[in-house]
Amino acid sequence: MRLRTSLFVMAVAGSLLIAPAAAQAVPCALTDTMIKASFAWLEKGSDLKANNWSNANFHVGNLAQVRTTGISNHKTWPWVQANKYLLPLDPANPYAPDAQSSGEAYLDVSYFHPEPAVLQPLRDNLYAQAKTGKYDYWKSPDALNMALPSFTRIAVADLNQDLLDYSYKSYRSLKHRTFNEATGLWSLNVQTNGWAVQGLAKAILALPKDNPYRADYAKTLRKSAQTLRYLQRHDGFWGATGKDSAATAMITYAFAAGINAGVLDKDTYLPYVQKGWTALQTALDADGMLGWVAARNSWKPASAGDRAGFAVGSFLIAGQQLVPLTPGC
Repeated sequence: MRLRTSLFVMAVAGSLLIAPAAAQAVPCALTDTMIKASFAWLEKGSDLKANNWSNANFHVGNLAQVRTTGISNHKTWPWVQANKYLLPLDPANPYAPDAQSSGEAYLDVSYFHPEPAVLQPLRDNLYAQAKTGKYDYWKSPDALNMALPSFTRIAVADLNQDLLDYSYKSYRSLKHRTFNEATGLWSLNVQTNGWAVQGLAKAILALPKDNPYRADYAKTLRKSAQTLRYLQRHDGFWGATGKDSAATAMITYAFAAGINAGVLDKDTYLPYVQKGWTALQTALDADGMLGWVAARNSWKPASAGDRAGFAVGSFLIAGQQLVPLTPGC
C-alpha cells in the first residue's frame, strides 16, 4: 500500500483535525439560531426515524451544532444505534452514494462514541467498492456530498492511500461526465451545484494542506464559486426557480468553509456568505422551522411551508463555519 507522508501526518495528529470543530460553548445570536433550528426540526420534523440521506444530512448538521455550541439534544446517537450502524443499501445497487451518506453521520458521532463497530459497515462498503476497480458509480454531482467526504475521511483515518486514490478517480470520472469547464457549473439546477460544492468543501477540510487532491478539489470549488456568486439573488437566496433554503445553505456553507480552509478569498466571498446567512434567517418561522426548501434537485418553486431535514443539516453546518467569521462568536 502506498502512503504519502502528508496523509500519515494528518492521521496521526488526531481525529480532531478531520472532524468538526470541538464544542466552543459560544453564546451569540448565530449559535442561538442554530440551537433553535435543530431543536425545532427534532420536535416538528417529518420521518425522523428513517435511515436515509436526508436524515443523515440533518444529523451531520445536528452534531455540528453540538460541537459548536456545546448544547446536545441527545438524538443523533439513538438514531445511529437504531440503524445498527448499517447503511440503507439496495442489494441491486450496493454502492449507491445516497446510502453511503449515512456513513458521514456515523463518522461524526464516532467522535463521541469511538467504538469500532460504529464505522465497520461503512468501512466494509467503501473498501468493497474500491476493490471493484470501477469509477463510474457516481452518476450525479450529488455524490460529491453523499460519498466523497466519507471516502476521504476513512482513507485518512486508515492511512489508506489506495482508498484516497479511488475516491479521487471517481471524482475525476464524475467531473469528466458532468462538469462544464466553461461555466464552472455541474448542472443548470442550482441546488445540484450546492450539493457538489458542499461535498468538495467537506473533502477539502478533511485533507492536509499539501495534499494534491485537496488542491484539485479547491481549484474546482473556486471555479464553481466564481459563477455561483453571480447567481445569488438580490434577496440573498440561491435557487433554480425561486428562493431555495437548501441551495442557499449549501452554497453558504461551501463559501464559508472555503474561506476557513484558505482556498477562497475572504474579502471576495464573505459578503456572499453573510448575505446568504441573512436570507436564511428570513426562511425561519417563529419556532425555528426552516421553510422555502425546494425538493432535491427539483425545478418546482418552493414555498414557506416546504421543509426537509437535509436542508436543516446544511443550515447548521453553514452556521458552524460562520462562527469563526463572525465577531462576538
